[in-house]
Amino acid sequence: MTNQRNDITRDLPAERRQLALLLSRLRSAEPRFSEASILQPDEAGGWHAAVYLLTGCEPIWQALGSAIVAQGSLEPVREELNRAGPVWTATQRAVMEWALHFWRPDRFTAAYPASFERFLFTRWIVASFLRKGLAPTIRLEWI
Repeated sequence: MTNQRNDITRDLPAERRQLALLLSRLRSAEPRFSEASILQPDEAGGWHAAVYLLTGCEPIWQALGSAIVAQGSLEPVREELNRAGPVWTATQRAVMEWALHFWRPDRFTAAYPASFERFLFTRWIVASFLRKGLAPTIRLEWI
């Protein structure tokens, strides 16, 4: 059951404008996020959350970014987690697991990312908001 009070007081057009502005800023700040983000409409929050998190982890994006963009899919991430290949750190595995969870929370679970460093933790928070189609109210640091 949804909370009717929250639905009544929400200004959806304003939220959409804030999200569009946030996505525009993120795309301007990071070309690799922009390249992947534009493959889905702004309303595809799960996609933007996933690629924002993935593009923040250089080793993952170097290994999988071109395949993700070429396929317009996170299937390369799922395949990488399921195959016996390069050894990924706990943080890198958590990034991939969370990306899949943001994209398809009904199919992929993820645990609290205790292994995230400060930078990835901030990206995870922003990605959590993107997943919901909202712009966070925290101050973002462009690292």
